[in-house]
Amino acid sequence: MMSYMIKTLAALVAVLSLPINAMEKPEGLVYCKGKTVVEYQLVNPEKDGTASDVDLTVNGKTARFMTAYSWFGSNRVPPQGFKFAILGEKQFNPLLVFDGYIIDAKKIKYKKCN
Repeated sequence: MMSYMIKTLAALVAVLSLPINAMEKPEGLVYCKGKTVVEYQLVNPEKDGTASDVDLTVNGKTARFMTAYSWFGSNRVPPQGFKFAILGEKQFNPLLVFDGYIIDAKKIKYKKCN
């Protein structure tokens, strides 16, 4: 009986000592489309809410990228609701940030989900 209790206690201690893989609370704005989750957070934002860099997290992987606040450097009027572009890589170059949604380079629209 004592041996059983010791084994059970040892198993309980082993389980409780395992690392917990909890979802990290988002610190920035989060957008979703299917299984893809995109989050960005401005790095050292100015008082006017702009920043030259952004931390972009796609499905848990984070990298730092530059931002652009003009519509591709042109004198054209940007589309309604355009805030800025994140100059990422691959599918996320550019990542266009609008009020309430973002659009990637493949023209896939991600809706705000936080």
